[in-house]
Amino acid sequence: MGIRRFRASDAEKASKLIRRCLLEVNSKDYPMESIEKMCKQHSPENLIVISMKQDMYVFVRNNDVLGTGCLVQNWIQTVFVNPDYQGRGIGKKLMVHLEKVMGDRGYVTSIVPSSITAYEFYRKLGYRKTKVINDEDSGRNIIMEKKLRKI
Repeated sequence: MGIRRFRASDAEKASKLIRRCLLEVNSKDYPMESIEKMCKQHSPENLIVISMKQDMYVFVRNNDVLGTGCLVQNWIQTVFVNPDYQGRGIGKKLMVHLEKVMGDRGYVTSIVPSSITAYEFYRKLGYRKTKVINDEDSGRNIIMEKKLRKI
């Protein structure tokens, strides 16, 4: 059990997990048109392509992908946790891992484009809202930042 780099063999499970989160959880805050676009963006094939351009990680237990998270420089993206396991610390463990990787690379600020759904999760981890944007594909996002260490 733990966090490791995404492998192409994780694509099907990770895609299923992300699509499930979008349909069961995020759909409470976003129109179905946005949810459907995001589901297509996170197909197994697209996740493999994303993983070649970004640092993608998965939280795995007993060969099951229970969480995902990506890094693009100091931006954290694609953080999803299996709805059956939300509230059990997996998301927090992923965030701590991603923040550590950023800190090790010399970044002092972490940025997260939060969904409406995840806003409170990030706020509790010390992130603060800096602005709100409306994306054509993913809808409303709240840009949040957190200082990783003292300058």
